[in-house]
Amino acid sequence: MADKQKIRKVDKAMDFKEQSREGMDWYTVDSPGFVLDGLYWRKPGEPFRRLPLGSSVSEGVDYLAGHTAGVMARFRTDASEIRLRAVFDDCCKMDHMPCTGVMGFDLYEGSHSAKFYRKTTRFDHKCEEYTVTVFGPDAEKKMREFTLHFPLYAHPAAVEIGLCAGAQVLPPSPWKDPRPVVVYGTSIQQGGCASRPGMCHTNIMSRMLDRPFVNLAFSGSGRGEPAMAELMAQIADPAMFVLDYDANAEVEGLRKTLSGFIDILRAKHPETPILLVSHLPYAAEFSAPLEFTKWRYDLTSIHMEELRKRREAGDKNIHFLDGSTLYGPEPSECTVDGGHATDLGFFNIAHRMAPVIERLLTQA
Repeated sequence: MADKQKIRKVDKAMDFKEQSREGMDWYTVDSPGFVLDGLYWRKPGEPFRRLPLGSSVSEGVDYLAGHTAGVMARFRTDASEIRLRAVFDDCCKMDHMPCTGVMGFDLYEGSHSAKFYRKTTRFDHKCEEYTVTVFGPDAEKKMREFTLHFPLYAHPAAVEIGLCAGAQVLPPSPWKDPRPVVVYGTSIQQGGCASRPGMCHTNIMSRMLDRPFVNLAFSGSGRGEPAMAELMAQIADPAMFVLDYDANAEVEGLRKTLSGFIDILRAKHPETPILLVSHLPYAAEFSAPLEFTKWRYDLTSIHMEELRKRREAGDKNIHFLDGSTLYGPEPSECTVDGGHATDLGFFNIAHRMAPVIERLLTQA
């Protein structure tokens, strides 16, 4: 049998090193100085979960609510080394998405809109627990600000951050605007199939716009259910709602759900901007365009009719973004399987959607 780990021997850059807990002060994300974003309903000490326990949602949404897409921990520290320990009780390991995206963490350094990538956790992909260094170990001891992006397709049962002994921990810089952009959607919006969490477009846009995002995307399961609209309406002061669930609902599902979904949001948030986003491109659209022409026309027509109806009724804070444009000039190069985005796809989505969000929020 071939040595499956041989690459780690012939190329040391492909190797990784497990660490111990020794010599570090260990904290949870609920410890003083740490701020956890993206889990609107969670209280300190509760499980990492994007929706309240006991919510009346579908089985798929209930399961995927335990995945921490869009979640981030922010803090400042003068530590010269940072380690991370994670224990998982669920990981969706897939053939077309790297384990670093499924169950990895990304560390970024910097504040506001000037955050830059530092490191991704590297680990044995067969494991369900790991402890690794994500910063240092011999960095200069000075105060820095960090953002830790959580896994996209896994449920961490425990997350601990280890700082070298005696290091200070302080709260992070405040957001430019603390009101979250709430994104509802499908597998792509959840981050499938980014190579690492920081490349999910909601995380990219959070860094670009210096504002929190609440990622309420559920792979294969975001279908415009009224129960989800009711939960989203509970968010006290959202900056914007982004509805991007065509891929799960398809034409008939979108036609049946879109108006009622918006009605529920509007009952609690009559003035909050709502951005409707149509389906991202499938690779097959470019090889068989006639087959997809009516399908895309029907989806777009549903959005535009909803937009027209509400604008005529006086709702000036509802908007539409054509999803077919979001991959940019080379859309056929932006997926891993013809449907789910690569890092290039997510980068393009973020850099085309973020200016729209910023403009609409400036106008609101």
